[in-house]
Amino acid sequence: MPSRSKILSLFSAFLVVFTVLAVLLHFAFGFHYVVVLTDSMKPHINPGDLVVAYPAHDVKPGDVILYLLDLGGNRYYITHRVVGVGYDGSGRLYYITKGDNREFRDPWKVYPNQIVGKVLLVVPAVGRLFEYTGVIVLLFFLALIASIAYEIGIVLTEGGAEEKSLERARKTGRMYMVRRARRPGRGHF
Repeated sequence: MPSRSKILSLFSAFLVVFTVLAVLLHFAFGFHYVVVLTDSMKPHINPGDLVVAYPAHDVKPGDVILYLLDLGGNRYYITHRVVGVGYDGSGRLYYITKGDNREFRDPWKVYPNQIVGKVLLVVPAVGRLFEYTGVIVLLFFLALIASIAYEIGIVLTEGGAEEKSLERARKTGRMYMVRRARRPGRGHF
């Protein structure tokens, strides 16, 4: 059975590799990670699920896309299915979208420049951890501060114990000199 320290080391290595991979995919390749807040795509995508989208330009009906919508001065990331394609009065291409759990299509047109990407992966319930991000970060820093304080306490306590032990040995006259060799097997300084 592996020791606890090996398990913690493997877990730490996994977290580091996962974090580096997620950051690399986002900044180098344009992947986006979004937590779903509504039930509009139930039963396939539920509130609290993490959606991973990759940049794509070949969008067609049936694809689930992540797009940006400016509505009322706010920006929203929306994950819906493309149900149709159309052209506006000036001949520009737009997409018609709809949530799988909705009766009617979305009342707005989604233009290609609004599309962030196609949904590649849905990770169930992982997004719920993001609700507690502040608490998790706080606990992490408290644990870090506690471990640093513990290490400083050990160093200070050990240093004080050596000095007290040396002082006690001087007072009692029980001091022993230990001669150490510079190189093993040589026996002299």
